[in-house]
Amino acid sequence: MVMSTSLTGRPELWAAASALLLGTALNLALAWSERRGRRIAEAEAQEQRAAAERQTKLREEERKGRIRAELQLREGGSGAANAEVEAGEKSSPGFVFHAIGTFKSCYRNRCGTPRQGGIVSESLAVLQCARDLNPKAALEGFEGYSHCWVLYVFHLNTNLQREGRTIAKRRQQTKGRVPLWQGLCMKVAPPRAADRDLRVGVLSCRTPHRPNPVGFLARIVSVDAAKGEVVLAGLDVVDGTPCLDLKPYLPSFESIPDALVPGWVQASHEEPMMEVTWNLEALEELNSLLTGSSGNKQARIPLAPFGSQAELRRALEGTLALDIRSPLQRERHANPGGSSETPFFVGDLWFHELHVTYALLPRAAGSDQESEEHRATAAVQIQHVSSRQQGQEEKNEEGAVEELIPEASE
Repeated sequence: MVMSTSLTGRPELWAAASALLLGTALNLALAWSERRGRRIAEAEAQEQRAAAERQTKLREEERKGRIRAELQLREGGSGAANAEVEAGEKSSPGFVFHAIGTFKSCYRNRCGTPRQGGIVSESLAVLQCARDLNPKAALEGFEGYSHCWVLYVFHLNTNLQREGRTIAKRRQQTKGRVPLWQGLCMKVAPPRAADRDLRVGVLSCRTPHRPNPVGFLARIVSVDAAKGEVVLAGLDVVDGTPCLDLKPYLPSFESIPDALVPGWVQASHEEPMMEVTWNLEALEELNSLLTGSSGNKQARIPLAPFGSQAELRRALEGTLALDIRSPLQRERHANPGGSSETPFFVGDLWFHELHVTYALLPRAAGSDQESEEHRATAAVQIQHVSSRQQGQEEKNEEGAVEELIPEASE
């Protein structure tokens, strides 16, 4: 009460005391604000450090995942890593490539797919680019070229699984390293070689069974950047083949007319194509499937990417003009020679949306117009054509009948 009375009686002291209290309050507020700011800054810095650590950890895990994925691919998807890598020994982890898209090809199975790109120049495959590629931007200007290099993977090669099985067996060893490409033959029979007994190094021919199974080169038919679609011709790809890259072909720099090849390669180029004919029933079946005739019970099949029925026929006939049989089929069904209308082999081909049954007929070599060395000793006759769906149903029915036969005989 004395102090209050004294301050009341002296206004200047009251003002001084008020200013002192206000200054103290402001200092406390400022100190609290600075402390809070430091805490926020420290929390943000800590969060940034944690985020950087997480990113570093994610990148490291992604790197390890890529290496693990390649090892699994090399081992046929078994998930077993190479013992050398597991032991931490110095090795080359290789590289991981992501497919830029997938091919929708007129060749539905490995059987019947040409053994060399460019042989059937009318065959078509549509590359559907991945969305992540941003194809509208990536394909800008690509339509200005006529040909391109195409890097794609022979993803259905049997040597990949064989290599995986071999590595899986050897990875249990406790000493030494497991070399790459186990189970892959380094000397092979070249595709289309006239001499069936010829063997050359895997890097000396164009076999798809390679250490790194990739293929290349095609003719550009059309480009739709908005849809992310590129139609290519002359590729020896199976439906579903992953594509790794496209590069324009530059004839001024990459065409070498005087390039040399071995004699067996030149001989394979000169191997004559077989004549392909249609029986009347098969021709009517094809026309009915493509035009959707009223008398046809099957659904009309799409023609695209082929522009016309004539284009599809040329691609189909060009494929069958080759001997698309496997080496085992050639051995079991050898050409008897001479001329006859009795087939020595009957096979089928899954082509585009069609299932085609064909027969090989022996033909005598030579004629008045052609020399014997340029005349094929067999001809192809297309006997039956159905839709791919109906062909699969017929195959399933045949399999069911074969399963019932042993039970009936018992």
